Amino acid sequence: MSAEYTIVVTGHTFKLSKSQIEFDSPNFFTSHFLNWPDEHTSRELKISRDPYLFTIIMRYLNGYHVLPLHPTLVPPHCTPETALADLRVDAQFYQLNALSSLLSSPKNWEDQLATGYAEISGHYNTASDRLEPTDDINQVVEGFSLKSSSEQEYQTASRQDDFYTVPSNTKGSNISVFYSALLNERIVRRVLQRDGYATFVTNWELLGWQRDYPDQHRRRSSIFIKLWTKPGSMTIGSNADSLA
Repeated sequence: MSAEYTIVVTGHTFKLSKSQIEFDSPNFFTSHFLNWPDEHTSRELKISRDPYLFTIIMRYLNGYHVLPLHPTLVPPHCTPETALADLRVDAQFYQLNALSSLLSSPKNWEDQLATGYAEISGHYNTASDRLEPTDDINQVVEGFSLKSSSEQEYQTASRQDDFYTVPSNTKGSNISVFYSALLNERIVRRVLQRDGYATFVTNWELLGWQRDYPDQHRRRSSIFIKLWTKPGSMTIGSNADSLA
C-alpha cells in the first residue's frame, strides 16, 4: 500500500501520495515527511496558508498545467493578477523551485487574463407582450451601447428589486425571464462584435439585467456582464482601469 500524507491548510484537508510530494523536489513536503530516519513518523502537516491556492498547487503536483491560470481557479478574494502573485509566493514557501521559476517568467504575466465589468444599455420597441422585439436583432442592437462598469456598480444594481438573473432552468421559472436572458445574450454578443471587442474578449458572462418601460411598447434594458481579457488589450469608456 502506497504511503499517503495529510496536509491541513487552514482547516481544509488534502491527501497527497509519495509521488505527488516528490514532484518538483526537494521541497517543503519532502523535507517534512521524508527526511527522517523513519518515513512514517509523521504523515500529517498543519499549515496556515491559502487553501484556494493550495488547490492549484495540488493540480501542479499531479503534473497538470496550471498556467495560464483559468478564471475558475482564481480565489474569490483575488484578481487574476494578485492570484498569480500570491501563487508565486506560495511556490517559494513550499520550495517548489520549478513552479516558482515558471511563475516568474514574464511571458506568464503577459498571457494572464484580466477581468472587468461592462454595462450594455439601450431600448427597443416591443409587441403587445412587452417582450418580443418588433424589429430584427440587427435593428435592436443599434439601440444599445457598451460602457465600462465595475464590480461595485454591478453589486449595487443587483440589490435592486428590478434586477433579474439568468434562471438555471425553465422548470418553475418565469418563462419571460428565461426568454429575456436568451435575448440579452444575443444583444451582448452582437454589441461586442459590432464594437470590435470580440477580438480581445476571451470569455464573458451574463450577470443579470435591469429593465423598465418608458412607454407601453418600448422596453429599456441595462445588461451587466463580466469580461475576461488580456491585460492592457482594451479599454472602454472613461473607466479604463475597469477592463485593462
